[in-house]
Amino acid sequence: MGNYPKAFAVGFGIVGLGYALMVTTVPTEEQLYQKLSPELKKQYEVVKADQARREAFSDVLKRAAADPEPMWIKKKTPAPESPKAQ
Repeated sequence: MGNYPKAFAVGFGIVGLGYALMVTTVPTEEQLYQKLSPELKKQYEVVKADQARREAFSDVLKRAAADPEPMWIKKKTPAPESPKAQ
């Protein structure tokens, strides 16, 4: 067997072992959330709500930018509902 096939086999083995270790040792998002303290869970929920509010606002802006009709000609549309922070 030549040097190149050996090198490729060893390289793929190292990469495969690294991937297997990563899959088995890195916790999922749910596992991390379960380990959080109650005050950090509250902070996490506030941040997620803020991200959702910003995403909704961004969607409104994207829709307005994609529309060829100018904003000052349109009728006012109601703003999207924002989740209330706790």
